[in-house]
Amino acid sequence: MRNLICLIVTLLIVISNGFIGHYFPPKGITFTPVVISATCAITIYCTNFKLLYKSVLVYLFIALNDISIKLYSGGSHDNEGLGWIILFMFIGLVPAFIMLLIEIITKKNETISSRTISGILFVILISLHLHFLKHLGIGKAY
Repeated sequence: MRNLICLIVTLLIVISNGFIGHYFPPKGITFTPVVISATCAITIYCTNFKLLYKSVLVYLFIALNDISIKLYSGGSHDNEGLGWIILFMFIGLVPAFIMLLIEIITKKNETISSRTISGILFVILISLHLHFLKHLGIGKAY
């Protein structure tokens, strides 16, 4: 039950940032580092999933926030705005990755291979996300 509540709270945080980005255009991008850090902290420290699932969930919330900002934020969607979105996402990724690394290092009840795979998987998922969705939303205008 606790895991479900934590996941619902993180989902509501991401969805509310999408609404903020749509109705108050630059604020959604500005709040992105806070949203990424908050969703990562809630997912890592408030749930008791296995480390691999935590790593994937943290990525999914980051990806959902990024996609909602790129598709539904107001304003003209150009390369300059995309650069700002990616910059603020990287600002949020730094503390998120540090939190995930601390969890990986301190989680002694999981195997070393499981801890290694969860860290590498997170980096691979973020890299693939940036590679395949880097131009998402370009050319849209509101």
